[in-house]
Amino acid sequence: MADRRHRRLAAARFLFAAPLCLFAAAPAQGEWTSQYPHVENAAKNVGHQLYLEAYNLPTFAASPTDPAPSPDGRSVAFAARGWLWTMDVATRQARRLTRGPRIDSRPAWSPDGRQIAFVRDSGRDTDIMLVDVATGKERALVASPALDLDPAFAPDGQSLFYSSAEAGDFDLWRVELATGTKTRLTTDTGQELNPQPIGGGTGLAYVNRAKYFSDAVATLSLADGERRTLLSTGMAPQLRVAASPDGRSVAVTEPDGDRLKLITLDAGGGDTIRVAPDATYPLAPSWSRGGALWFVQPNRDKQFTLYRTPADGGASEDMSPLDWDFGERTARVTIRTRQAGKLTPARLAIVDGSGHPAVPATGLAYFDFQQGRVFTHSPGVVTVEVPAGAIRLTATHGFDGVAEATRQVRAGDTVTIDLDLPSTGFDAAARGWYSGDLHNHLNYGGPYQLEPDDLVTMMRAEALDVATPQLANLQTRQVDAKWWGWQRTELPLIRVSQEVRAHFLGHIGVIGTDAPFDPWFFGPSYPVRAQSELTNADVLHFTRAHGGLNIYVHPVIGNDPFPATGNPGGFPLALVPDAVLGDVDAIEIACLWSDELGTSELWYRLLNLGLPVAPTAGSDTMQNIHRMMAIGSTRVYAKPEGPVGMTSFLDALRKGRSFVTTGPMIDFTAAGAGPGEVVAGGSTSIPWSLDLFSPTAVETVEILVNGRVVWSGKGLPAAGKRNYSGTIEVPAGGWIAARVHGGAAVWPVQDGAPFAHSAPVWIGRVGSTDPAAARGAAADLLRWMPVGEARLATGYPGESGARLKARFAEARQRLEAWAK
Repeated sequence: MADRRHRRLAAARFLFAAPLCLFAAAPAQGEWTSQYPHVENAAKNVGHQLYLEAYNLPTFAASPTDPAPSPDGRSVAFAARGWLWTMDVATRQARRLTRGPRIDSRPAWSPDGRQIAFVRDSGRDTDIMLVDVATGKERALVASPALDLDPAFAPDGQSLFYSSAEAGDFDLWRVELATGTKTRLTTDTGQELNPQPIGGGTGLAYVNRAKYFSDAVATLSLADGERRTLLSTGMAPQLRVAASPDGRSVAVTEPDGDRLKLITLDAGGGDTIRVAPDATYPLAPSWSRGGALWFVQPNRDKQFTLYRTPADGGASEDMSPLDWDFGERTARVTIRTRQAGKLTPARLAIVDGSGHPAVPATGLAYFDFQQGRVFTHSPGVVTVEVPAGAIRLTATHGFDGVAEATRQVRAGDTVTIDLDLPSTGFDAAARGWYSGDLHNHLNYGGPYQLEPDDLVTMMRAEALDVATPQLANLQTRQVDAKWWGWQRTELPLIRVSQEVRAHFLGHIGVIGTDAPFDPWFFGPSYPVRAQSELTNADVLHFTRAHGGLNIYVHPVIGNDPFPATGNPGGFPLALVPDAVLGDVDAIEIACLWSDELGTSELWYRLLNLGLPVAPTAGSDTMQNIHRMMAIGSTRVYAKPEGPVGMTSFLDALRKGRSFVTTGPMIDFTAAGAGPGEVVAGGSTSIPWSLDLFSPTAVETVEILVNGRVVWSGKGLPAAGKRNYSGTIEVPAGGWIAARVHGGAAVWPVQDGAPFAHSAPVWIGRVGSTDPAAARGAAADLLRWMPVGEARLATGYPGESGARLKARFAEARQRLEAWAK
């Protein structure tokens, strides 16, 4: 299990408080490590390596990205479909320049127009390549064992500037083309990216992510190393800089509320000027020698439109390609995904014979960083253009299993391939179960701008019935506020909700309320409201008062929050007192960003105190980011009473009529009672039954009573189904539940490993306890209290935080009473 946990997503986004040592005592095994090389200081500068990758590594799309006008202005290079292309500006015919299985992006022309430097992405590392424009001959220029990005030629054409994490974190570097000699230009503790020559090559403008959530455009003098800050922008995930050909001006994509604006300013400093005022989300600017700026912008098809705009003001002109020349014969392939003979939406991955991804001309493509695979969500029928040869397809509908096929397609063919989706046989609706992802985000700093109904096809493809996309702050900016109140009342159900993010105290999902909580963020680690007297209890009480369900989200890092030796830790500061005082409705047992086994251990102790805290799940995906898992990757199934709707679904969750899963499907009963129900207490033994259906192998099946495993068996060696049953002895009080876990994370699983857990079946009554289990739980939580109180005193020194400190004192008194 340890190796599996090292590959987990981890350090939930309440780790944004890392500078305050929020989880200094947390065990490390819950930490997710990327398939890409580790970048130092990512947590210090951007919060997590995932964010560094999501916001700074290239985006794969079928349409143009990363435009780069040629020195003579006659053509423009860009990335599309994972290759480089050059387009004749007059005819708007695009010609493919690179080929092969890797993903190419971020072209930069040599001053003589003969070569293009670019980034090549293997899915595990990035290199800087050079390609001869006339011949297509390539060579690797920078292939360090670290991430290498953002090439830009020096004005004399003899060297190339780039950004690399070869020395630990991202620094600016220069490489001599003739000799390959590399020189490190910055040594800061931070992330320096996107170098652009200014002042005739005497300096560089660049993106500086040096301070926590305080991004900037800075300059570096190559003569004496002097630094200047041209522009400070706060947190700006899509911040990019482009220098004019004469090196006297720079163009910048700067945040503008929920949107972006394109501005120019003098490379030596001075006032900013907005250009392309008709653009609402301009990305990846590049300056042409003729005085125009090129950029791309997302459109309604979830692709990018290529624009050119005058740098001195004026309307933007659509310059998207009119024709695409692959340089080889291609085939048009229509893929239809079916289940039980009916067209069925699906998660779909397509690669050509070389292993290069292919995606349709519309719709958003994602990169599954857990498994290094590009995928899209098909409504049931999609068409792609691919080079002749083999085409390999992989598809899944929710957690029903995986269909794979390889077909040969000939040049010039227009063919249709039918792909039949399997089923594990678990008919959720027939059993009364409906699936929900209660923690996801529509837009969160990515290169797209989504609307709530853009989730519908994704949800149908993932067999997801309910989603509650959460409004959240991007540091001090409130994202997607305009969507508050939006809802869809037919399946799949959608209701825009909220995540209130007090980084120091823990994040809370505010689900199904009639109003949002304000403010959206507060507490230590923020530049404002740092010593606000607000507490998470205020958020919890508000949620209940306004008809909603409150959830502590992504709560535990590491799979052993209560080690036998050492201090407990790895969970949010306010969760224990809030739960002990009876204010928590639910906690997120399954989430991509936290550890299911570790979270379960904390949850068991709350249940053992008789606190009926319900289990729920949410992926915490950000749907407008390309490098992201699918919505519903972790989910909760609930069994509503009566017709399914948002109200009945949330009510079922409150009552614990549920199970959570990352892939395996379970249906558990004890003495005929299901999760959330009650069995008679005082019996010496009762029968139990568990139906397990899994799209992948799963290692272990367990039955627990009051947090202890009382029965264990082997899981499934491969995808399949099995019924388990038996008899267990139960005490007079407490709870019973089923848990399955372990095995490889292969599609459709996108979390770190297969996992499923039922809500408890209560013994005697809801909230009953076993005295010994209750004393043990209280003792464990009391072990944590000094850790929490020390952190509390650090974040709220002196007389500040009086209300919060009073809650801690009250929670301690209750735990001491339970412990006796």
